[in-house]
Amino acid sequence: MKNRLKELRQLHQWSQSDLARELGVSRQAVNGFESGKFDPSLDMAFKIASLFDVAIEDVFIYEAKRSMQTLVERVKNFLGFEFGFERFTEKAINALKFAQNEAARSQNSQVEPEHLLVGLLADPTTTAARLLRAVGVKVDIETNEHSFESRENLRFSPQSKFVLELALQVVRLQNKKSIGTEHLLWALVRLAETDKTTLTDLFQRYEIDLAALNNQLTEMV
Repeated sequence: MKNRLKELRQLHQWSQSDLARELGVSRQAVNGFESGKFDPSLDMAFKIASLFDVAIEDVFIYEAKRSMQTLVERVKNFLGFEFGFERFTEKAINALKFAQNEAARSQNSQVEPEHLLVGLLADPTTTAARLLRAVGVKVDIETNEHSFESRENLRFSPQSKFVLELALQVVRLQNKKSIGTEHLLWALVRLAETDKTTLTDLFQRYEIDLAALNNQLTEMV
């Protein structure tokens, strides 16, 4: 995986040892990341992007240059077909269906991250909803007996597809078989941390304490 890690480090006038201390790894690990000898874990990649206050695709060039279609294919191969529901838990399926219906209700042409967040809040019994409420989110989403039925089949926006890709990656890293609501929420938080222009207003609107939520998720995901 080609990356700009060395370039970004030098822009900050840091040595490899300096960067290693910031990341909590050895200098040899930093050298390996920079040379491409081995790739950082998904969590470490996000930590690097957050440290330099850039989007993850601004660090890891190879990932950025891959087309979204390639990412979709990776999810497709894992799920059986494009965003099919075989590998999601039932509650995660309901959250995605609600998100699609919410996007249609608000007259959007595709499902955005904000719709995914609403979908995760729609069912108060989900792990994601409980985690959000544990950090002080007090939002009542209007639902009815048909809210979680497949009434709309809108496509997911590139950013929402990225969230699904991240959820898939963490499930693979954990050797788990199903993507749950907690994985979708974890991926939304990662997107908020690395693409601040996209989700900052959304998380502020719901008064979500990202640091507290991240601590809760770290213990679970």
